[in-house]
Amino acid sequence: MNELKGKKILMIAGDGFEDIELMYPYYRLAHEACADVVIAGAKAGQGLEGKNGLQVTTDVAFDDLDPSDFDALVIPGGQSPDHIRIYPEVIRFVQDFDKTGKPVAAICHAVQILITARLLKGKDATGWKSLAVEIEDAGARYIDKPLVQSQQYIFSRQPSDVGFFCDAIINALSPGESAKAADMVRAT
Repeated sequence: MNELKGKKILMIAGDGFEDIELMYPYYRLAHEACADVVIAGAKAGQGLEGKNGLQVTTDVAFDDLDPSDFDALVIPGGQSPDHIRIYPEVIRFVQDFDKTGKPVAAICHAVQILITARLLKGKDATGWKSLAVEIEDAGARYIDKPLVQSQQYIFSRQPSDVGFFCDAIINALSPGESAKAADMVRAT
């Protein structure tokens, strides 16, 4: 399959990312769908370690990001979102990316970055169950489902939802494709 050939997707992360929430989307998007997937961190060439010991190396620094360079933003969960939401350049980039109307996908604890960026007001959203109150306090309606889509946003709750999450990202970037992810969620 090469339905995303020519698309460039950004993943932002820091130490403590949930391994499967970074690597599964990375492989699905890059190797199955043939997108160009870039990982950003505090520094380019920085080694990051996931919660379970998985190692990745960043391609670009947060400071060097330009929303016009990317077709979608994917934020994995774990402890990483809490670690990187303290960087003003991360919040500024996410706010600027929001204005493009391009897909923003957040799984599990990744919603913390969107809360800090004040981007949830008026949306339906999901995330890790312990964040339900914070999601609602940020002005969103919390929905406990494996996949929630609201405007250009794609949300999933936890690692076991990562298949739905990836299908929705691919579908959002593949106009004309079937709404397989939405159909599967309605069936659950």
